[in-house]
Amino acid sequence: MKPAVSRYRLLACTVLLAVLSLVVLAGSAEKWHVADLDDTEIDTTFFKGLNAADIPNVPEPTRLRPCCIFGNDIGVQVGSIPVPGYEIRYVLEVASLGTHRFNKGAVALQAGMDKRVVSDEASGILYTCRGGFIDVAHVRDNADRTIYLASQVARIIASGGTIPLVAEGARRRIVVKPLDRQLVRLHGVREVVTGLAEWLDHQAGIWHEIATWYGWSSTPFSERPSAFSPEDIYSNLVGAKIAGTVIRRHTPPTELAYDAAVTALLKDALTKLGPLPRGATRRAFQYVDGIWWDSTKQIPDNRLVRHRNFSIGPELSPWKVEDAGSFSTLPAARTEFDGYCQGDWRPLRLSVPDRLGEVPFRQMATLEIEPEKRLITNGFPMPRSGSTMVTQDDFPYVIAAIGRAADAELGPGAGSPTARPGEKSRYYE
Repeated sequence: MKPAVSRYRLLACTVLLAVLSLVVLAGSAEKWHVADLDDTEIDTTFFKGLNAADIPNVPEPTRLRPCCIFGNDIGVQVGSIPVPGYEIRYVLEVASLGTHRFNKGAVALQAGMDKRVVSDEASGILYTCRGGFIDVAHVRDNADRTIYLASQVARIIASGGTIPLVAEGARRRIVVKPLDRQLVRLHGVREVVTGLAEWLDHQAGIWHEIATWYGWSSTPFSERPSAFSPEDIYSNLVGAKIAGTVIRRHTPPTELAYDAAVTALLKDALTKLGPLPRGATRRAFQYVDGIWWDSTKQIPDNRLVRHRNFSIGPELSPWKVEDAGSFSTLPAARTEFDGYCQGDWRPLRLSVPDRLGEVPFRQMATLEIEPEKRLITNGFPMPRSGSTMVTQDDFPYVIAAIGRAADAELGPGAGSPTARPGEKSRYYE
């Protein structure tokens, strides 16, 4: 038993250090400010209405919110040894969302402590009638990154330039070309900036899933079981659209105004999707246990999540429990859900436009990525021999390789929500 105890203590210490580091970082949150811009960067005659002094220099979000492996009460193991008493619980409901806080990558603490550290912002997963499972941490993280990207694109819109991104298993940067003046005349600078920022955030979110599949992790635990989880990409897009709404509706916002706007829009978006209470969300997980995920597995077993959603748009449709096939054989469950959904089960399709007018966003900006050795060692498929560079145009090639690997590891059909032969809901058991 001594080796098990030793490993458990090591894991506990690792978790404690991670939490403490997050709390310390949360206490030193950066504030948005307006920095001086070179006059040559802004053509005030052409970009009429864009005042450089009004563009907040939003800092890049550097801390991902700690959430969420798909499923109920996921256990953790070190090697082959389960960690006793350690479970990850994060089922959420709209009433407990709290107040959004830009770049909050720390665990929420109880109220009454230092206000620089304390936040009642909550993240987790909830099930919705029209959007399926929604990962609120993904929503919040992508909203924050979209407002950052919009700020930085706006600041280099006339001259072009580069925008740094934190390293997620790779050196990453965005290269922005000077924007076409005719495009801005047709659509307005605000719409060009916002649309491009939403598209760029979507590409960065796709890379996060790719990097996670090939071994990058933001936590002490392997996050590979969560790569391309059924709800991830759709949740990302909800976040980007929330930030896009903030930008389109408001004069360049302060950090406080942004937080307030996201708080209101997040609640509004989830309400329109038809959120279920916590208990019903837990049952939604139970209905797809044995199909989309496996409650007999623990982190870091990649077989914990059996089906992965590789759809990257530009049109996204959420996976819903009835898509698993077995839901129609659970009349009691459908009756319960109809009490909340009022018969409106239509999936809400979302789009992430890949162009503005006739001009593709890929002609305006490029996400440049140089994967780290760890990813390559874990099988990352470099698209071009002799080149270490990857861009968003290579994502379909890379995801196709991941899809083949998922079929080999998780079984054929891993990229579809439909139950495969031999898969059925454990809700019967």
